[in-house]
Amino acid sequence: MAIHKTQDGWKVDLRPNGRDGKRIRRTFKTQADARRFENRLLASVADGSRYAPTKKDRRRLMDFVQLWYDMHGVSLRDSTARLGKLRQLATLMGNPVAATITPMDASQLRQKRLNDGRSPNTVNHDIAHLRAVFNVAIRLGEWHDKNPFAAIKAIRLPESELTYLTESQITLLFDSLQHARNPATALVAEICLTTGARWSEAQTLRGENVRHCRITYVGTKNGRNRTVPIAQDLYDRLRAHGPRAGRLFPHDCYQSFTNALERAGIQLPRGQRTHVLRHTFASHFMMNGGNLLTLQKILGHQSIQMTMRYAHLSPDHLSEAVQFGPKPRRGQNVDT
Repeated sequence: MAIHKTQDGWKVDLRPNGRDGKRIRRTFKTQADARRFENRLLASVADGSRYAPTKKDRRRLMDFVQLWYDMHGVSLRDSTARLGKLRQLATLMGNPVAATITPMDASQLRQKRLNDGRSPNTVNHDIAHLRAVFNVAIRLGEWHDKNPFAAIKAIRLPESELTYLTESQITLLFDSLQHARNPATALVAEICLTTGARWSEAQTLRGENVRHCRITYVGTKNGRNRTVPIAQDLYDRLRAHGPRAGRLFPHDCYQSFTNALERAGIQLPRGQRTHVLRHTFASHFMMNGGNLLTLQKILGHQSIQMTMRYAHLSPDHLSEAVQFGPKPRRGQNVDT
């Protein structure tokens, strides 16, 4: 009998390759699990092939990190930095045999990172990067078990406030930028303010990408090119500033912009120093009656959910609340 009840559970005992083949014995908690295992064994030799027991995978987490890099990560823009981060995480976990990693191990890594002072957003990225390592291995047929990081849900983050500059602050800033050590700083800032570009996109702008009163941003964060119209005056100044081909702003302007903000006395939340220009464009665009779908295209968001962060600034945002909501009646007798 291939399956029989024992003191420890239901035991499978058979030779899938025949009387002279290897004997397979496994014990399961339920008869159903034992039956499924038996059926898999018999199905594997149903076509006449011989059953070969699966060898234990002794590869360690660092081996899968390297596999991820060689087969996928090397093509990413931040490939070197990502590889370094994954190696650091693997070392923190003790570089275990991958087959021994459990969701509890992943959860403990997350808690350790939080205890070490890492932000929830950083820790979410850590787990997502490790999850991607095993997802790539699964797609390549190199991993046949469950992804041990798949069960770890991202930490819910409070929605951050998107600060934008008022008209008076914009004036203060650009007055301050006139005294910047790097004279190109004001021009880079103006590109960001009037097209919603990220600072890195404006800073690395090339002359060949400025044509016919339009700027084309390439090598963007999501890898998709986008083209945004600009005013004739800005177009003429860009043409006069730099070459028709090659970098328009070869010298970094970041510190010069930071100094201008400080001179103007503008205080910003952490992480929004140059990004405030992009937020300011989007905010004023919506406050002036701009279309949300158009804004999505200008900013280059892949998902409309990202752009929806600015929807509340539209003049008619949720205006139906006033029109259709109930209104109290004062000074009138109300039947009871």
